[in-house]
Amino acid sequence: MMQPRPSAASLREIAKETNLSITTVSRVLREQGEISSETRKRVLDAAKRKRYRPNLLVRALQTGKTRTMGVMVPPYDSYWTQVVAGIHDALAEADHVYIHAWCSEQLTNGGSYNHILQEQLHRLIDRRVDGIILWAHLAPLYDKRLVKDLEARDLPVVTIDHELPFADSVETDEKLGARLAARHLLELGHRHVAHLAWDDSYKWAQLRRSYFEKEIASAGNATCVTMMTEKDEEVASLTRKLLASGPRPTAIFACSDRVARLIYETVNQMGLRIPDDLSVVGFADLEFASWMQPGLTTIRQDGIEAGRTAARLVVDRSEGRLEEAKPQHLRISCRLIKRGSTAPQKSK
Repeated sequence: MMQPRPSAASLREIAKETNLSITTVSRVLREQGEISSETRKRVLDAAKRKRYRPNLLVRALQTGKTRTMGVMVPPYDSYWTQVVAGIHDALAEADHVYIHAWCSEQLTNGGSYNHILQEQLHRLIDRRVDGIILWAHLAPLYDKRLVKDLEARDLPVVTIDHELPFADSVETDEKLGARLAARHLLELGHRHVAHLAWDDSYKWAQLRRSYFEKEIASAGNATCVTMMTEKDEEVASLTRKLLASGPRPTAIFACSDRVARLIYETVNQMGLRIPDDLSVVGFADLEFASWMQPGLTTIRQDGIEAGRTAARLVVDRSEGRLEEAKPQHLRISCRLIKRGSTAPQKSK
């Protein structure tokens, strides 16, 4: 017959074994106050023998801190998976854990997005998380009531690739990324370029478009035609429309690698070749970018660093280590990855 495992010891049992007060044992295990090395060793040895583990629920009641963060960052693609990995690593280093929640398609069946989003948010708040990290695509979808509800709780919030008036944020350096893409195409001799942009309701899309257009315009002898969408299903028709315009663009800057992949499919259906007939630049350097034929030239975002920075920021804000009361907005660097989808513009 299997013997039951002995239960972990309580402070009272360790105090009894060491002939010390519960208060002294507690101070040793919580590393508080001045305790002699001999007493400390007696307590720690007894705790090890008794397999003592601290009761963090009790400690949370005592301190008001659960050392738990809410993370609403869906593992949407390889970039966001890296963001989650960075969050995990930084929170572990800070001796925090996190509750991961998001609004999936399954949850939205039969209910509005904002309603389900509010429910998920309240699940985190009801579990007394010390702070929340939000994915960029979630933030613009909050109605005013949701934003006010979150702000009124005085809870540390960090958004990624978006800003809320009361929250800290971590963003890719969109100015750098857009300029790198534009300069690369200009250096290859392209003077008629296009940008297939995402809907302007997202700040990252606004900045990506604005800085790319400005950099192309700064060349003096170059033009940029921009078309915007908010649906993957529209990419094919917009690509055909761009390539039917005059003068026909010799290069397209896609707002994301996902959009770039859809451009590839359309260009192939049109009987054109990349980069012989059209150069394409993406943004993110998702896992599939290097597998595409030809490999996609793109702007690589640092998801790990974005996640780590967001986690450190929310922990610092929660523990009162930030001197600045106003929100901080931090930018993560990015770089150009050259592959086979771009080539010098052919002279006519």
